[in-house]
Amino acid sequence: MHAFIVTGASRGLGFAICEALLNDGYFVVGIARNAGPALEGLAGRHPERLLAVNADLSDAAQANAAVHTALQQLPLPECATITLINNAGVVTPIAQAGHYPTDQLVQAIAINVTAPMLATNALLSATDHLPARRRILNISSGAAAKAYPGWSVYCATKAGLDHFSRCVALEQQDKANPAQIVALYPGVVDTDMQGNIRGSDEAQFPQKGRFDAYKAEGALASPAAAARQIVDYLVSPAFGQLQVVDIRPWSPGRSWCGDRRCAIP
Repeated sequence: MHAFIVTGASRGLGFAICEALLNDGYFVVGIARNAGPALEGLAGRHPERLLAVNADLSDAAQANAAVHTALQQLPLPECATITLINNAGVVTPIAQAGHYPTDQLVQAIAINVTAPMLATNALLSATDHLPARRRILNISSGAAAKAYPGWSVYCATKAGLDHFSRCVALEQQDKANPAQIVALYPGVVDTDMQGNIRGSDEAQFPQKGRFDAYKAEGALASPAAAARQIVDYLVSPAFGQLQVVDIRPWSPGRSWCGDRRCAIP
């Protein structure tokens, strides 16, 4: 059995990743604050291979418990691979320093950084004794590597997620059964997050017009297309060779190359 745990599973990219995995025949546990009709419908189509765990990942106790609960649903000794996909994330607050709503700042750090760290810790501690191949995929952003005024919280949290991935990879490399961990940039995907960006205050986020144009010009990737690319990479031999990987659409003849893009040799 190949088992996947996906956070932020009820909508957007997380839902599309769950759907792609299920269509490929894998077993999936989706973690979301509320399952919602979309995830419930998907469970109805795949009743034996999709389970849902409700958890508010902005709450540290729930974030920590969610992966343990998900693992309890799996026949772990039968799993050839166990994969955690930390997909849940928020782009708010879209504001410049000096204008952050305190509650949004705290929530962003909790969901974008604390929850993936707690989930990773939970997975590693609960599966360290198992022979299964373990993979952790952190959905990051190009904003981790490029500064945007108005996205200082988002950029900082994604940069933290990238460096966390690098550090854990170093910690794992000398273990008998090392887990593989990757932070991945999926590109601009047509999700609710993009709607939040287009609804932001241009005075606080000067790049707003650029993201308005992405939508108007049809330049946003669909969640299904992005999910397909992510899943194909995740199960490929390339996974784990580099810790920060950019799979955003670029010119033909280019391939995954970690912190930057390189031409295929």
